[in-house]
Amino acid sequence: MAKKNKKVLFVCSAGGHLAEILQLEAIRNKYEYLIVTEDVETTRSLNKTYNMKYIKPDVKGRGLIFYYYIILNFLFSVSILLKFKPSVIITTGSHTAFPMCLLGKLLRINVVYILSYARVSSKAKSANIIYPISDLFLVQWESAQKLYTKSIYKGSLF
Repeated sequence: MAKKNKKVLFVCSAGGHLAEILQLEAIRNKYEYLIVTEDVETTRSLNKTYNMKYIKPDVKGRGLIFYYYIILNFLFSVSILLKFKPSVIITTGSHTAFPMCLLGKLLRINVVYILSYARVSSKAKSANIIYPISDLFLVQWESAQKLYTKSIYKGSLF
C-alpha cells in the first residue's frame, strides 16, 4: 500500500525525547517521515533502521560554541525543511526542536508538540517556547493540562 502524500517530520533531542518519538511507529508506517535529532554517538547507528538527519547537539554552558551551534542548527533546519517539505512537524522537545519548529511555523507548517511523559506537574523550557506557536499541544497527564491551558489531554501516547 502506498503511503499518503503527507510528510511528517519528527524533531527531538537525543535520549528520552528520541525514545518517545521512536515509539510513534504507527505514524511512521502511515506516512513518509524523517526524524531529525542530535548527532551524537548513541544516535548515529539509527540511520540504518530509520530515515534520519542529524543536527548539532546541545553543549553545556553558553560559550561561543553554543551560539555557533544554534546558528548552524537554524541553517540545517532551513535546508531540511526546504528539501523534505513536511506537512507537519511533531516534536517531544527539547532544545533541538526550537529552530525547526520556529522555521516550520514561518513556512506555515503545522507544529504538534507532545509534552514528555515524564512531565507530570512541571513545565519544560522547550515546551514553554514552542507552546505559543504550536497548532496542537498534547499532554499525557491530566495534571499537565493545568500548566498549558490550550493543551489537549490524550493520556499515554506511547
